Amino acid sequence: MSVSTTSQDIIPSRVFAAIVAGLVGVVALVAVMRLGSTGGETVPAGAPQSSLDIKVEDGSAGSVIVKNATSGQVIQVFKAGEGAFLRATFRALINDRRHKGLPEQGDFRLEADSAGQLNLIDAVTGKRLVLNAYGPDNSAVFAAFMSNQKGEGQ
Repeated sequence: MSVSTTSQDIIPSRVFAAIVAGLVGVVALVAVMRLGSTGGETVPAGAPQSSLDIKVEDGSAGSVIVKNATSGQVIQVFKAGEGAFLRATFRALINDRRHKGLPEQGDFRLEADSAGQLNLIDAVTGKRLVLNAYGPDNSAVFAAFMSNQKGEGQ
């Protein structure tokens, strides 16, 4: 006795059609999300209350120097081994510039909005990072730049 099965016996045609339709829908949704967004950045909740344009430079002995981009005043110097989150954040943004074939040099903007959200915006790519999403300790590093520059760029 031989048992023969066809594809119609294993998966009914209506179930198969529903699976295919679901997969096509998922692919279409992913395509729309990938092509229609800028990479998952969020739009700020409110209008900026204060802002500060900053420049980041490599210093001697592995230090990182954060400056007010307008005045050139040094805001803070991070010695080698300090400011891991800050270093990683700027390294990722500059690598993004490099990946897109854009100049590595350029300013960044810190914005504090009316909802208490702190944003870091890459002036070259337009990429926006909501720093609050990385936790209070990490966003406090950037918030301190704004505090140190009261009255400038606000």
